[in-house]
Amino acid sequence: MITFGDFSFGDYNAGDLLWLGDWSPAWITMLVVLGTVIFAISAYDLRNLRALRRWTLVGLRVAVYALAVLLLLEPAIDLKHISKVKNDVVVMVDTSKSMGLRAEADSEGTRYQRATEALDGLKPLIERGKEDHNFHYFSVGDGLRPSSLTALQAATPSADATEIGLSFDALTDHIDPQNLGGMILISDGIDTGALGRRIQRGEELDQATLETLKNLDAPLNTLAAASAESLRDLAITRVHHDDFAYIHNKVSIDVDLQIIGLNTPTVQVELRREGQLLQTRQLQISPDTTEYRVSFELVPEHMGKEIYTVAAPEYPGEVLTENNISHFLLNVIRDKIRVLQVVGQPSWDERFMRRLLKNNPNYDLISFFILRTDSSVQLVPNNEMSLIPFPTRELFEDELGSFDMVIFQNFNFGPYQMRRYLPRIAEFVREGGGFVMIGGELSFAAGGYSNTPIEEILPVFLPPMSNVSGAVNFDEFQPELTRAGLYHPITQLAFDPASNLKIWSQLPGMRGSNIVTGAKPGATVLATHPTLRAGGEPMPVITVSEVGKGRSMAITSDSTWRWAFEQVDRGGVGREYQVFWNSAIRWLIQDPELKLIRVEVPENIYPPGSEVDVLVHLAKSDYTPAVGVEGTLQLLHRDLVDPSHKAIEGHQGARPTARQLKVPDKKTIQTIPFTTNARGEAILKLPVPKTGVYELIAEAPGAAGKLVDRESFLALQNINEFREIIPRDPLLSDLASASGGYHAALPKFSPDSVKLKPPRFVKVNHRRVIQLWDHFAIFFLILGLLAAEWSLRRRWGRL
Repeated sequence: MITFGDFSFGDYNAGDLLWLGDWSPAWITMLVVLGTVIFAISAYDLRNLRALRRWTLVGLRVAVYALAVLLLLEPAIDLKHISKVKNDVVVMVDTSKSMGLRAEADSEGTRYQRATEALDGLKPLIERGKEDHNFHYFSVGDGLRPSSLTALQAATPSADATEIGLSFDALTDHIDPQNLGGMILISDGIDTGALGRRIQRGEELDQATLETLKNLDAPLNTLAAASAESLRDLAITRVHHDDFAYIHNKVSIDVDLQIIGLNTPTVQVELRREGQLLQTRQLQISPDTTEYRVSFELVPEHMGKEIYTVAAPEYPGEVLTENNISHFLLNVIRDKIRVLQVVGQPSWDERFMRRLLKNNPNYDLISFFILRTDSSVQLVPNNEMSLIPFPTRELFEDELGSFDMVIFQNFNFGPYQMRRYLPRIAEFVREGGGFVMIGGELSFAAGGYSNTPIEEILPVFLPPMSNVSGAVNFDEFQPELTRAGLYHPITQLAFDPASNLKIWSQLPGMRGSNIVTGAKPGATVLATHPTLRAGGEPMPVITVSEVGKGRSMAITSDSTWRWAFEQVDRGGVGREYQVFWNSAIRWLIQDPELKLIRVEVPENIYPPGSEVDVLVHLAKSDYTPAVGVEGTLQLLHRDLVDPSHKAIEGHQGARPTARQLKVPDKKTIQTIPFTTNARGEAILKLPVPKTGVYELIAEAPGAAGKLVDRESFLALQNINEFREIIPRDPLLSDLASASGGYHAALPKFSPDSVKLKPPRFVKVNHRRVIQLWDHFAIFFLILGLLAAEWSLRRRWGRL
């Protein structure tokens, strides 16, 4: 034990020499120069003495001078008892689902088993480093979660995402970055988050990642849990598509694939809609390439949500087959309303209708007029009675599906060899299109439509062909609204029923009407004839109905143009004509804004086992909230169409697949009653028990009859972790290299090679400053040296 006076140095394990004197460097320099001069003068003055005596006296004088200078500088010892402050070392283990896959194709051990073995291998390093480091353990999945060594070794990889980059950012929420001594990451390197999207395979680290590592300022040691060697798999990694598409407009769908280890020259990729094969693509496979992309282009023909499937064959020996298929939902909306207007004769009614459609930028109108009358001179065959040859095949075979609705306006099909196209028009309506027939001398039974496919989609019955001579009544009349017509959006020219009736009573009368024999079951009669009867009831004049997925409308008169022309003559503005036809078109094309009942869900895709929040909104015919109305909500389910098929080993493709796969039937899971609140809404929470396609059907009573709306969504297992399963060892290596860390591919690694920073901070437990100059021993030492110099100098004959 070292002592100085009555103080023991043994209590302290560190110290520093201090200078307490307040002397500037210039003064210290002057003292040194002065000492040198004194040393030189003394040596010169004693030059006659023998060397030993001479340098002894000079040395004593220098010592006295040096001690005097030390007293001026006031030296002291700063004694401290210190202990090291440990820095933080982070151990992160990837616990995502991909870590549950085989580490190698020919190995039964999983990637996570390799990770736990690596944790065992790190234990000696952890034990040795406890004096310098605090070890913190985290699991890496869709975020960074604190854990423990024991918990990580016992964990099951189950996270649905791998956010390595996000975990780096989240470290600062748990660890002081100023005290970070190092990081150890055990993973397969497959980042499904932003980092993985920013840095594609084969690319260098981007600037954002380099900046993150720089800010952490600690070595990142990476241990790769898997190798791509001998791996065999085909995976659809990502399907690029918009959330919505415009009907009748081209849509592009890009599909990214990862293919490794397959012994086949080509791979066939299919695109299906509801089980129907739309397109296929052949991929040429190269052993040196793992990343591929195929593109599909299609034109949606129907509004609403459509379920699409991209699928590739399943090959023997694949690590996974679940990633060979991907389902997605595309919401098809309307861009412009495409209307096909076919007119048998020019007329005022046709003129006003065409002007209405042409002047509205929301309509895309295609019009065809048959420019002939019975008295016209016929110079061309009947099948070409138009300004240009009537393109029946192009319109009703090739292009019919591109239209939203079809208008037959005083048009008889007979002379134009169109009978074979009538079933196509009927099918168009049943598949979701709109159809309206407007009266005239060439419409309804007068146009020969009795007992044809067109009559099947009309909302009214037609008299038989034998009674064509009496198919038109030419008397003028004022149509009368039915109770349904008071509230229906087509005939609702004012929200208030009394005002609506008044407007209709003041409209110019209609001149003539085609004869119909009554409304079909399920049809809605909006206006009737005041005198003509059909089946004992007033004859329908304006009638609508649902036909399959589409809608149909019948107006037995061609006089609605008078509402625009004669209203202006009376001092009005002709607004009623525009409101009526715009509302009719919007109803026929099923415009969502006209729905009095709407059912909505927040998302398109839900995981099985979750719950979906359903919002049902109900409005009155004037679109104010329908409060306290009772209704029902049905939840239906059907299985997804599974197009998966086995590839033929060594074959250039896969087994042929059916062009149309059977769509499973829907089954009602539950029916829930609801009552709307003060906002006209009902909020319900429904379970999503399993994968598949779900349909919601909301029903409630309305002023014009039952209101119905539908909504669909998918329930899919989250297999994003299995979309990419090829390990990214190069990415882990680049991360380690950029941060000055160590990288190894498991199972081989050296714990001693792991790079960690030593502790940078110390803690002073207690300290003491001893002033060396302020001690009697220094004073007596100076006196002793002076006395010795004086005594020796006198003895050696110097004064």
